[in-house]
Amino acid sequence: MGRPRQNISIYQIAQEVGVSASTVSRVMNNRVGVGEDVRGKINKLLCKYNFTASYPVVRPPKIAFVIWETDTSGYLLRAISGIARHTQQAGIEYCLIFSRNGSDDLLLRQLRDQQCSGVIIGTGEHRENTQSILAESGLPVIFLDTTVDNPKLGYVDNDSYTGSCAATRHLLELGHRKIGYLLHYSGTTVFDHRQRYQGYVDTMRQAGIEIEPEWVINGLPTDKTSRGAVGIITMRQLLCQAPELTAVLAIDDGMALGAITAIHQSGRRIPQDISIVGFDNYDDTENWYPALTTVDHPIEQAGFLAAEAIEQALKNPGGWTPLRTTLATRLVIRESTGPCKDVKESGVRMNSRGRISNIQGEQPGVRSQESGVNLKPKKAVVNFDN
Repeated sequence: MGRPRQNISIYQIAQEVGVSASTVSRVMNNRVGVGEDVRGKINKLLCKYNFTASYPVVRPPKIAFVIWETDTSGYLLRAISGIARHTQQAGIEYCLIFSRNGSDDLLLRQLRDQQCSGVIIGTGEHRENTQSILAESGLPVIFLDTTVDNPKLGYVDNDSYTGSCAATRHLLELGHRKIGYLLHYSGTTVFDHRQRYQGYVDTMRQAGIEIEPEWVINGLPTDKTSRGAVGIITMRQLLCQAPELTAVLAIDDGMALGAITAIHQSGRRIPQDISIVGFDNYDDTENWYPALTTVDHPIEQAGFLAAEAIEQALKNPGGWTPLRTTLATRLVIRESTGPCKDVKESGVRMNSRGRISNIQGEQPGVRSQESGVNLKPKKAVVNFDN
């Protein structure tokens, strides 16, 4: 519960800080023209006294969804859908802010210019300085698809590591041993992407399989910004440098879509010659040819929960505990994966469902109902020095 409101006026708060009442009003309405130090002092007093305006609110509060890149992929559209679904129900506005990494002061100015009352940060590379500036802004802030240590900030993460483990083990159970991986052009700079890749690495190692260097490739540069376009040229290169691959995991469904096109263009059949797995479960993946096996990443739910948490903060100034939660992922098996064509030659025993009856290096852990595989119950400690 929030603190009981104390009998205090805007003029008393202004006097305590040493500013005018209009300055306090500007802070309360998230307007520009107030320095961050003064804004911080005023916000602390507003929280201390649980002070809210007694006059009618002229406009509804606004939540900013900050995106670090201009890519409007299915991932971002689903996040926006979740945010919009809650804001419409709650009578709150939302806006999109495109920001560049390294422009923390500019981001804060953008938030003030837009008179934002709360912030949702989309996936991306988040530095300590970004978190520190946002934590001291006086705004409720929720990060998506990452964790943050600062107790003033919240997050809605997803268990991408376990989802990636499930996807990799699914391919292993189908007899695949030569499994490649398609990264985005940013590699593993994004926390969520590091966890996806590490799940693949750890599961392959647990199965006793050494990953050859040529099996993993970063997205190649292109003048087109779509993940699909990057996936096409990157998959072409991967097939050239590692033609022995019988299965491929893609960092997301956008890259997988491009990879499917490149595989078709090469004359290979999916899944008879090569299987492919995506990540995120975009809305149309079940309608692709073939329907894509992927990991369902509940990003729409994450957007909804983040907006809901911001609303609670606005209703309870000074008494809000930031939401910090991790959502489960699940493997969705469709038509783009099938038994390895070389499984008979490998001597691997298959059960009645066409899966390997035993996998070398199998470790006890959490049982996945979707995939029927054993998974590690926690995320990996990522080390990319090897």
